[in-house]
Amino acid sequence: MTQAINTTRLIIINDSRAEAERLISMLHNAGRPVRAQHVDSTKALTKILQEKSWDLIIGQDGCDQLPPSEVVKLVRRLNKDIPLILQTDRHEAQAVTEGMKMGAADVVTVDEDQHLLLVIQRELNNREERDKRRFAERRFNEITRRNQQLLDSSRDAIAYVQDGMFLYANDSFAELLNYDARDDLECLPVIDIVAKSEHGRTKEFLRDFTIKGDDIDATEFKVAVVLESGEEKNLTFDVRKTNYDEETCIQFVVRARSVDSQELEAQIEQIRNQDITTGLFNRAYLLETLESIVDKAIEKEYNSALFHIGIDNFRKIVHDRLGPTATDIALGTIATYAKSLRNEEELLCRFDDETFILVVPKISASQALEKAEILCQKLRDYIVDIEGSTLQFNYFIGIALITETSANTEVPIDHAIKALNLVKEVAEKDSAVLAKIYEPEAKKATRKDIASMVQRALDENRFKLLFQPILSLRGSNKEHYEVLLRMIDDDGKEISPTEFLSTAAKIGATTKLDRWVILESIKLLSGHRKKGHNTQLLLNLSRESMLDATLPPWLGVAFKAADLPRDAIVFQIREIDVNDHLNVASTFTEQLQAIGCDTSISHFGCALNPFNALKNVSSAYIKIDGSFTQDLQNNNTDVEALNELVSQLHQQDKITIVPFVENASVLSKLWQSGVHYIQGYYLQEPAGEMNYDFEMES
Repeated sequence: MTQAINTTRLIIINDSRAEAERLISMLHNAGRPVRAQHVDSTKALTKILQEKSWDLIIGQDGCDQLPPSEVVKLVRRLNKDIPLILQTDRHEAQAVTEGMKMGAADVVTVDEDQHLLLVIQRELNNREERDKRRFAERRFNEITRRNQQLLDSSRDAIAYVQDGMFLYANDSFAELLNYDARDDLECLPVIDIVAKSEHGRTKEFLRDFTIKGDDIDATEFKVAVVLESGEEKNLTFDVRKTNYDEETCIQFVVRARSVDSQELEAQIEQIRNQDITTGLFNRAYLLETLESIVDKAIEKEYNSALFHIGIDNFRKIVHDRLGPTATDIALGTIATYAKSLRNEEELLCRFDDETFILVVPKISASQALEKAEILCQKLRDYIVDIEGSTLQFNYFIGIALITETSANTEVPIDHAIKALNLVKEVAEKDSAVLAKIYEPEAKKATRKDIASMVQRALDENRFKLLFQPILSLRGSNKEHYEVLLRMIDDDGKEISPTEFLSTAAKIGATTKLDRWVILESIKLLSGHRKKGHNTQLLLNLSRESMLDATLPPWLGVAFKAADLPRDAIVFQIREIDVNDHLNVASTFTEQLQAIGCDTSISHFGCALNPFNALKNVSSAYIKIDGSFTQDLQNNNTDVEALNELVSQLHQQDKITIVPFVENASVLSKLWQSGVHYIQGYYLQEPAGEMNYDFEMES
């Protein structure tokens, strides 16, 4: 559970409920979890469209209860952006043509599941891009509005001229010419405010600047103007070609600055660009400066590099030796020394709490790596002296190259961050490594590669367990952890189950993996409980293990050999697996209960009728699907849906667990809903040991 897998909110329009359930099962088995709702009337569709947000609609083209044409009309009438994918029984192009004319995003033949999965992925990607575009448009409109406010309130006199007429003038410009309101200037010919003796020169200037303005950055134009009162006044305008309200025009500006105000503005600019703690330039200034650096690379004038300089365990070392108040002093001392190591053309900025970024222009990749290693060693040799107390730190440098492929300033910064993380990982195995250049990630491994990797990991026992605490909101003193599996790849990196379990299932390895997890968990838990901990573990079982009739007898032997209470482990199976195999799941859970083990159903609440499973399967624990928590944390909706689900579960005496709790904002809502247990990064990320302090939370 490194992070939540996005759950697709799906509406299914189909006369056959069995086909709707098959569709849900297929999507889950393909690694695309969904929370689906089957709708069979216009009234029901109107209700759910207005109450909740949805990602996708999948409908049947011949649906009688709710024709697709009505669905399209309703979605448009409610102004919703929800793509409709139609399924059809007709194997002909006419069905596709009719469906797309109606307004469907695509039409897929029933049972062509792989085609459907590709279309779903495409439409969700398109939906995400539209969301990004809408967000960008909102940002653009907000920036435009703020810029207009700045123009209107500026002390500088500013006007925009198009075709020889004023397109816009701010209040300061109107005041400069003694006009009562700026509206009096708009649509007025420029020539009307210029002294008659200057008419010819002004017309010639406007004509030439309109033609040649693209080749001129800015220029001055001195001219005598006629004020509203009739008297003349000599003014000097800063003139440049620009855009206003999406129109190409000429900007005229008269600066309202005295010598004192210029000095004050320079001081303000320095403060705005400077980090107070270190005296270095700040992140905002870095982003502004990077624009021109990236432009030079894109125009192939020269390449540059970003050095992301990280200090290892900085705060812990300073805090342990000198206390928290010394961190700013230590950081400032390091910044001063680092600044002395740079060249004049290089820019050093504070980036994060414990990192700096050095911009190095005109440098190649090999030169950048060599320079970074020398710089890193000099920093490591430097002794920080604070009132007689000395400190030394380990430093690492991640390097990002700025080349013609750097689309914008965000790209090299992102690469530099990734490179620093990489060099820290590599340094754990090779302490001689000081710096690394970011390299694009290799293409994802194919299914054949993953299968081979899984088999090698099985042969070489390259798996490990992580434990994530599950905390009671109701005062229970029991310690609970969920056991999570990680595979170690050929490079020693941890691989999440989402990347290898489906492949493991295809090569028949999941039951072997599950039994390894069970034996390892029993061994670790037995030792942990002997230290006085009243701990329970939740172990996830695959579909294949649930279908394995030999597993319950094998478990009885394993528990007996370990001398571990049977109720110390709760076996967890997915809701979709239960619904797909109700009879087997019922027998399996009964067999587990017979040997003294409790069971849990995870990802609960995604089925069309989630409580149907509980009619056939007896399970003490229910872990609600993480999408409910995500809804609460992201947009504060679906509180009623979660409350209703929890209430019905409690009426059946089920113990409820809510995962993916990432912040404190939802705790009060979860407590009010009556949830028994919570789990997530807000408490602790998965760790290699069962070391969470449950007493601290009691």
